[in-house]
Amino acid sequence: MLGVFPELLLSLVVLILVVYGLRGGILKVSIMLLILVVLISFWLRPELTFIINYVVNGLLLTSGWVDMSKGVLVISCAALLLLFSYKSQEKESGDSWIMLVLIVLLGSLLLVSSVNWLSIYLALELQTLTLFILVAKKKTSAYSTEAGLKYFVLGAISSGLFLFGCTLLYGVSGETSIQGINSVLIGDVGKICITASLLFKLSVVPFHMWAPDVYEGVPTLTTALLATMPKIGVFSVLVLVGLISNVVLFCGVLSIIYGAIGALNQTKIKRLLAYSGIGHMGFLLFGVAIGSFESIQASLVYMVLYVLMSICVFSVFLSLKLTRALIIEVGSLSRENFVLALTLALTFLSIAGLPPLAGFLGKWLVLLSGVASGYYLICMAIVVASVIAGVYYVRVVQIIYFPNYFLLIWHKVINRVGIMNLRKSIILGVVSFLIFFLMISPNWVLQMTHDTTISVYI
Repeated sequence: MLGVFPELLLSLVVLILVVYGLRGGILKVSIMLLILVVLISFWLRPELTFIINYVVNGLLLTSGWVDMSKGVLVISCAALLLLFSYKSQEKESGDSWIMLVLIVLLGSLLLVSSVNWLSIYLALELQTLTLFILVAKKKTSAYSTEAGLKYFVLGAISSGLFLFGCTLLYGVSGETSIQGINSVLIGDVGKICITASLLFKLSVVPFHMWAPDVYEGVPTLTTALLATMPKIGVFSVLVLVGLISNVVLFCGVLSIIYGAIGALNQTKIKRLLAYSGIGHMGFLLFGVAIGSFESIQASLVYMVLYVLMSICVFSVFLSLKLTRALIIEVGSLSRENFVLALTLALTFLSIAGLPPLAGFLGKWLVLLSGVASGYYLICMAIVVASVIAGVYYVRVVQIIYFPNYFLLIWHKVINRVGIMNLRKSIILGVVSFLIFFLMISPNWVLQMTHDTTISVYI
């Protein structure tokens, strides 16, 4: 058990960096301290774990599922820090960005450990308020200001729904713990409000309206942050709290269909990835809504693969000198850098679910659990939507290898691929290896997720 010591240690790290880290070298210090969090967590003495768990008794809890979620969060944060470059922004702005990312990590770690609605709300707001700042951080950009305003207004509505739902549940049950509220058979209105609030964080239909505009309006690295870390924490909480499955199922299926259709006419990379993320979150929710052991494991496998593929895609895009973030800008990639072109093409085909790539494994497991539970018509609709979604993924691959140079000249976006630095090369190489290795040997991730899912039912 990792206990809750990583959260306390990371809080201390953030405080130290606030006082001393802004003087310089914050990126190296952040990565070193993040590694220290992981190492100390794994070699933590049992006596200290007992003391800390006693202090936070009833608010935070540890289990195999929580440990797995924390591991994915820390890996995602480390990858984002490795992808960061001071060349794309000013030194002071970069330092504050790193600080805010560590705070988002802290909120996410507290969120996945929470077993009380009070601690869930506080952790969720710590994460969300930090994301408000990150989204609206680029003051000179009108797109960033618009994205920050939309995210703030809709996020405030989401927080209000969450508190209103918690108030209704407390009035019915007199409990604030998740187990105490789940034991009450009434209070569906409160649970629906909380479900809607959490689904907003996942950007699923009909709470998706903020995602395309926010993804487009923020810097690419912040888009990568929004696409990974917050969704990991909310997904983990959704599994543990066990909210109304019918609402989750309905929103999940709508998200898969809408994500497939909405991205067909997109010309900008970030908007395409936003609609793609909506569809992926639909797959996750479908597995959560079924509620069986196999479906929860399938959703966890899908989440791990989604994070890996997202990091790989954003690693490539951050290595390119994109001027207008248009899809056609990757048209010259196959001639400039064969390795990057092949990596991006295979990753997009994996996201599309083309066998035998890793993305096919995640979709196949989710659909298999749906068929085993009797959701035949829904699974058929999901297959059709996946085929439609494959069109725009394959279109990106087609643009990579068979570009229309007339359009490139007309848009004035013919670019030279920049030289990747060592950190980006490392993270891209490691993530690509994991994605492609799962094509050959998926047993290790299946065994790991199987053991993790067992802890949910203990």
